[in-house]
Amino acid sequence: MEGAEDRMATIRDVARAAGVSVTTVSATINESAPVSAVLKARVMEAIRQVGYTPNPVARNLRLGHSNLIGLSVPDIASPYAASIAKSLQIALSDKGYSMFFASNGDNYARELADVARMVEHQVAGLAVLPTCLGPDYTENLVARINCPSVFMDRIVPGAPYDCVADDNHLGARLIVTHLLQLGHRAIAMIAGRTGISSSDERLQGVGNALAQAGHPLAPEFIRTHHQTEEHGFRAVQDLMARANRPSAIITINAAQTRGAVKALRSMQFACPRDVSLISFDGFHFSSGFEPEITSLEQDIAGIGEATSAMLVERLARARGPQAGADDIPPRLLRLAPKLMVRSSCRAVGSVSV
Repeated sequence: MEGAEDRMATIRDVARAAGVSVTTVSATINESAPVSAVLKARVMEAIRQVGYTPNPVARNLRLGHSNLIGLSVPDIASPYAASIAKSLQIALSDKGYSMFFASNGDNYARELADVARMVEHQVAGLAVLPTCLGPDYTENLVARINCPSVFMDRIVPGAPYDCVADDNHLGARLIVTHLLQLGHRAIAMIAGRTGISSSDERLQGVGNALAQAGHPLAPEFIRTHHQTEEHGFRAVQDLMARANRPSAIITINAAQTRGAVKALRSMQFACPRDVSLISFDGFHFSSGFEPEITSLEQDIAGIGEATSAMLVERLARARGPQAGADDIPPRLLRLAPKLMVRSSCRAVGSVSV
């Protein structure tokens, strides 16, 4: 088309090329009204000829709503967040939504800025794996959100949004029961940063399960504020340097587990010969690695599907005849993990619980 290289093609260019009205082109692109197969084919061919690219922002403004969902996570490169993103994208795509990501590096200020930017770009809704960092966290995050949202993995007290999370107390019972059945009593735990619900619940769950079995978690075997691989490395070195070493170590994430394995190697300890290793997080080098790590397996597909379903339901209510009158209180859905027994734990002493 003459002059097309000097400017972007418009919907009017498409209409002229197809010999139809602008209304027909709009109805074809937006699927807002019935269009015959013949006319639709003509319009699509004209779009190809003139090189027209629909403007999604303009489309959203015309329709009065967006089909974009924003996803905010601490680290999109982490196996857990990447798997969640993939699962959520599949579930939302099946419902006609697109998704874009923001990875904040576990940085509170960047998280707030990312969420605000997504809202400015008129996302229909948000899926958030929150950092749970910074002063007045709940108030500052909620103040930047003005659309239906669902939180994942971590519960933010006082946040008026649905949340999908692991059943961490069930996971703790599965881990503790397995270790006790193998005869372990000197059990250590490397927990994460306090104030993160998943970390707090896992530590509390392990403590409760051991106490109920009559084998309380010894204070000297607890390490908190250990999120990273380096933290896990140092914690295991410290634990294994003790005169009364643990016979089993529980980690809560993949980074800790990597650090734990490296620490044991650096001290020439073998797992599980010298110490058993078990994790709440199944996203690490289990398959093909020696030893393969016994761990919980989270229902990642379930998290994506549940988050998608809750979000789409909230969006439907927000756009319905009584928009703004969503009176369903925030919901918390817990998904059960499964224990995958591999080769990183062995029986010691008596096996009676």
